[in-house]
Amino acid sequence: MANTQTKIDLLEDQNSKLVAEIDELRKKCAKVEAENVKLRQVIGESIELKTRFEELEKKNKKDITNLSAENSELKIKVAKLELKLISKKNHTSGNF
Repeated sequence: MANTQTKIDLLEDQNSKLVAEIDELRKKCAKVEAENVKLRQVIGESIELKTRFEELEKKNKKDITNLSAENSELKIKVAKLELKLISKKNHTSGNF
């Protein structure tokens, strides 16, 4: 009977240790799950930022194209005005 009681005591001790270990594992699991929630949120925000960045890049390229075209048009207008100015100067000074 003492042998049986010893086995029972050992099993109870082992059970207590396993219950404590399960409790620790549950705590760790809860922490990991909370961290996963945070990471999913960060990933979602990162995806949103990447999408926004790509949209801004496209807009920037379009704006650069438009500004470049406008700049070219303005250069042409300035050149024409300079030619008119030179022509007027030549005309008024008599140097045709």
